[in-house]
Amino acid sequence: MCRWALWMAVVAAFGAAAEPLSDTPTPDPALVRGDLQVWAWNIAAGSLNKLVPGFNEVFPNCRVNVHMSGANLQSRFLLSLSAGVGAPDISQLQIREAPRYSITGKLADLTDVAKKYETMFPASFWQDCVYQGRIYAIPWDMGPCAVFYKRPLFDRYGIHPEAIETWDDYIAAGKELVARSHGKTRMLCLATGSLGDFFELLAQQNNAQIFDAQGRVAINSPEMLDVFMLLKKMFESGIGANIAAWGPEFMASLKADSVATYPTAAWFGGTIRDYAPDTSGSWGVFRLPAFCPGGLRTSNLGGSVLVIPDQGTQKYAAWKYIEYALCTPAPQIEQYRSFELFPALTTTHGDPFFDEDVPFFGGQKVRRLFSMDIEKIPPMVRTTDWMEAMRYISQALSKWATGGLEDPAVLLGRLEDKLSRRLNRAIAP
Repeated sequence: MCRWALWMAVVAAFGAAAEPLSDTPTPDPALVRGDLQVWAWNIAAGSLNKLVPGFNEVFPNCRVNVHMSGANLQSRFLLSLSAGVGAPDISQLQIREAPRYSITGKLADLTDVAKKYETMFPASFWQDCVYQGRIYAIPWDMGPCAVFYKRPLFDRYGIHPEAIETWDDYIAAGKELVARSHGKTRMLCLATGSLGDFFELLAQQNNAQIFDAQGRVAINSPEMLDVFMLLKKMFESGIGANIAAWGPEFMASLKADSVATYPTAAWFGGTIRDYAPDTSGSWGVFRLPAFCPGGLRTSNLGGSVLVIPDQGTQKYAAWKYIEYALCTPAPQIEQYRSFELFPALTTTHGDPFFDEDVPFFGGQKVRRLFSMDIEKIPPMVRTTDWMEAMRYISQALSKWATGGLEDPAVLLGRLEDKLSRRLNRAIAP
């Protein structure tokens, strides 16, 4: 069964709204008992597991068992919500998927216990945790964006990162790099078949919405036209390598001279460290280019949340673990230090840890760079069918990029109509 079918099954099984957790005074921590089961994936699971000893210093009688469940975690979670049994006490979800789970009535209502933390997280993240004024998820990590670059290649071909302030500057520098390397090095990976993530990065940076606040289709806007025009300009400039993200050729490029830069999120630093440890010291980071001089020089890509299924019988203990892991500065700093999970908790961003030199990136203070202007990242309006919309958009992008790059205004008009028909949503005026 596909995830969309699972999703529809959960919607069809709607019950009464979840009872909110009560904001009662915390009892003696030693009286909080539990045997919590937590689902998470990859390094996220490792980071949660590493926090357990510190949590148990405060709550000694609450066991936490973290299961690394990367394979189809969210599909299995949907099944357990639909069935009303089998869910963990806590689960990780992608931030972009949080709205479609919140609407089900199958998650614990965290409003009374979590409302006090709202101002400690970016508005661009908190919005995706709220449905009809109630809080159903807590932000964990986020993906503020910049450009990772290879210092030796920039030095060899005379490219100066400090001179790149806008995307036009970036394209001009890329043309110089391609010419001086005689085509052996490209500026970035720009595969016609995997543009979804880069599109989302650019759209959020430029406040180019797919939906408006009323849930109407709003993709045919001047801001979105700027995004498509930029992508068209990049393709036509010849600065991109047709290398699909996360494939073998992409991973090999981290160690080779075929690609010079990677505009993406902070968490990508962990990927480079893990896959290309021998390149330590040869990497640098510069701020994301702006759409226009003086414009926003960051965005967000990725990130996750933690939720508590309403079927759980240990919701108070589960909340105390989430509160410790996500709403407490020291554990959030530890997860960034050990696992490159950039904390969504903004009260951590003033910590001296962010100002430390990072040897892997040539002694650069990259953590401070990534933390700049996070509060200015525009919130994206993510509807319950956001992922379905992104599937249609990704398909259209691929067809457009391989089919001659037609006038973006024409493409947006057609895409607007398709989203309206397929999602049964009105078009914004």
